[in-house]
Amino acid sequence: MSKSLKKKNHWTNKVYESVICRNKEGELGFELKGGAENGQFPYIGEVRQGKVACQSGRLSQDELLLEVNETPVAGLTIRDVHAVVRHSKDPVRLKCVKQGGVIDKDLRHYLNLRFQKASVDHELQQIIRDNLYLRTIPF
Repeated sequence: MSKSLKKKNHWTNKVYESVICRNKEGELGFELKGGAENGQFPYIGEVRQGKVACQSGRLSQDELLLEVNETPVAGLTIRDVHAVVRHSKDPVRLKCVKQGGVIDKDLRHYLNLRFQKASVDHELQQIIRDNLYLRTIPF
């Protein structure tokens, strides 16, 4: 496979941003699942139709959540992801990516892969490790 074709198919080309506002009850209208305690990336669970107020973008079930208002959440526990979302001001900007290829729900699988230093994948692995260490290494 040629390098240009690999770059076109890379998961980073499929990352999208959704801008969502809370409803009157203060909810965003979707469920979060996964989390580091389950060995998974945080991902979008059930999206309650008619309850999600997307200003832009879209939100789809089972897509991986990478950032909340520019805060990387890969490698965080689901409780910590909920805290980041809860403390985010409206509108909430979510960076998500559809699973497939190298990146899927399984954190362990992704962390066991080898990537060239300074690549996007290597940087994401470092973010995941840093976030994992926040919860596992006592101060």
